[in-house]
Amino acid sequence: MTSWAPISADQLEALLSRELLRCSPEQRALFEGFRVPMRKASINRNGAVETVYIVAQKEGSVIYYDDVEEGFNLSLLGPRGEIAVQGFEQWELRHALNNWV
Repeated sequence: MTSWAPISADQLEALLSRELLRCSPEQRALFEGFRVPMRKASINRNGAVETVYIVAQKEGSVIYYDDVEEGFNLSLLGPRGEIAVQGFEQWELRHALNNWV
């Protein structure tokens, strides 16, 4: 049995590169327009505070990667920059972008 380990920034960069290849030119342009330097944000998971990576932001809405659930999700940010509402979509990046618009 393999033990779980959090995704590293380098691993997420590689994943983003692969995911962007699957996106349409319009989706890539949208992502690049709102891409931010990856940063960690806290997320409350059933009372336990953990972290996820934010990869894009427009106003108070973000796309983040949840390495526990292995997918991209959408959320608003809370007042301290935390993920306000945990998503359960586990989308590929292209699906998150389609739902973000």
